[in-house]
Amino acid sequence: MATCEECGDPVEAKNASGHFRDKCMDCIQDVADEVPSHRETCDDPDCLICSTP
Repeated sequence: MATCEECGDPVEAKNASGHFRDKCMDCIQDVADEVPSHRETCDDPDCLICSTP
């Protein structure tokens, strides 16, 4: 078991390589909520990401 670098809570999730993540899922979600999505910031009318439903 590892601990979160941000809050010190236990980290149970592992990355694709099988190593424990550096942050707990709550701290990862907090960062994801703060960062705007690609669709919110993209202004390319031909963007393949934005045109996918």
